[in-house]
Amino acid sequence: MNNLKIFLETTFVDVRSSKRTDELHDSILSELLKKYPRYKKYDWKFEYNLRGDAYGGSFKIDILGFNKNGFPKIAILCKCNNSNIGKNIYNFTNTTIGESARLMHSEYKFEKILFVSIYPRKAPLFKKDGSIRSFDTPFTYKERVNSSKILFKQYGDVVEEVNIFYDIENLESKKSREDFYQITPKNITELKLKYE
Repeated sequence: MNNLKIFLETTFVDVRSSKRTDELHDSILSELLKKYPRYKKYDWKFEYNLRGDAYGGSFKIDILGFNKNGFPKIAILCKCNNSNIGKNIYNFTNTTIGESARLMHSEYKFEKILFVSIYPRKAPLFKKDGSIRSFDTPFTYKERVNSSKILFKQYGDVVEEVNIFYDIENLESKKSREDFYQITPKNITELKLKYE
């Protein structure tokens, strides 16, 4: 079974935990290496504190690939948001554009910077008591607010936004946050690079 599907089955559990973050990073790197074996040549590190960003400071990178000489060449920044996506969509895009500049104007020459985000096509919006208020449609937001054109104009084919979408089986029958602690993800789009 694919690692991404396994990760998504419990993606609504402990959303801020380091365990979930580790599983997200593992699943994204696994998908990248399976689909694009040329990236296997890099030495991969997780949650790496990279010194020498555009501001002369440090920047914690989710997944960082080093070449055989020990230089960072591939940066992957990951997100997997399950809820309240519509209200934060512009913030996500602004962050992507700003973090791109922070890396592209750093001390390093990156070959590829990927912003990989995973979204349900339709996502629950929860009330404070955990019941479902309504549903969000991240897929339509990302069609409208996508940083790809801006990133290409600024950095050519080096920086990419990669969005992965999935459906939640029996979504409409779920009534509360607890109903999402074990889901069956389906119709998962592949991790596909535009400029490869």
